[in-house]
Amino acid sequence: MTVQKHTVPFLVIIGILFAVFFARDWFVFYQCGAVESCLAESSYVQHFTKFAVTALIVIKALFFSKDCLGKRDLRFLQVGMLIALCADSCFKIFHNVAEPSEILPDYTLMGVCFFMVFQLLLIYRHTRTSVEDRHFPKVVGFPAAAAAAILILHLAGIFESVLVSTVAIYGAILICSLVVACRIRNNVFFPKKNGLLIKWGMIIFFIGDVLVGISLATGPDHSTQSFLATVANNLVWVFYVPAMLCILFSACKDNAEAN
Repeated sequence: MTVQKHTVPFLVIIGILFAVFFARDWFVFYQCGAVESCLAESSYVQHFTKFAVTALIVIKALFFSKDCLGKRDLRFLQVGMLIALCADSCFKIFHNVAEPSEILPDYTLMGVCFFMVFQLLLIYRHTRTSVEDRHFPKVVGFPAAAAAAILILHLAGIFESVLVSTVAIYGAILICSLVVACRIRNNVFFPKKNGLLIKWGMIIFFIGDVLVGISLATGPDHSTQSFLATVANNLVWVFYVPAMLCILFSACKDNAEAN
């Protein structure tokens, strides 16, 4: 069993960046309290360090050695990580430097759409049963039906916001992806340890997205609602980083057991 090259230095750098944005998030919260304008103006360091973490994960995926479960599986992972990087570009770069503020929801919408594609790719990857498996996963019918229902409700005026409708569709896709990952033990293509990384990676990712939802429920400055939203926002990447690392290393034979 060989070990992926440069894994230890890679994890050390990720750990340093993690420590920087984690400490900075809570320091800014200590300085600003639950005041959204102050938090936004003091968070540029965190945004760029968090984006750097995703970029490093993508680079690691692109330069994985041949010790992977298969070329097609690795390609799915690489494309998925690139799409996640596009999503984080919208959330952490463009959303925070864009002017005027009226176009900010557009970047949020784009980021959610990128994560939709990311989760759909994961669903396809995690339902494959062999190296050459090219089937279309029937489980995608569930989020497709949910998307159709939400679209009808949007057209009927129940969901007036395009962003709310898109987030609702993403939620359906995310739940589908979580269910598929939790049932990964039934998939003989993925060895036990790789399956566990996929399962726990998606569970942690799901918790992170729940925290994202809580963080969006902001209220007036200094209110309990705003306080809880800020705390949730500070915890999102505590879950997101290990989730992405679990998904990344699930493609590596170093974590595989012989069938």
